[in-house]
Amino acid sequence: MLFSADEFRSIFALTLFLIGLLFVLAGFWKLMAFGLTNHAKTLAAQSARLGQKSLAEDVSRVTQAAIQLSDSVNNLVRTSAGVGVFLIVVGFALLAATYVVMFGLHV
Repeated sequence: MLFSADEFRSIFALTLFLIGLLFVLAGFWKLMAFGLTNHAKTLAAQSARLGQKSLAEDVSRVTQAAIQLSDSVNNLVRTSAGVGVFLIVVGFALLAATYVVMFGLHV
């Protein structure tokens, strides 16, 4: 046999722990919105362009575009937060599974 049962359990628990830790860290990274900085810069630039166009074009079209831009940003932030929370929950579930694999569930 390649591994004994105790060695296999230890390797499996270590793998679960590392993957769970990776998920939790990725979730916190997503919640802190480090990945959204480029998008925020782009949206700020577009907002400046929108302000310049409002002087030259019809105000109602510009207002509609600003509302759509605001809705898009809100959806982007909500989706990003939801993904971050999901990653953290899955990460903690994997960390709990690590405990169960390593020490058993004694109730």
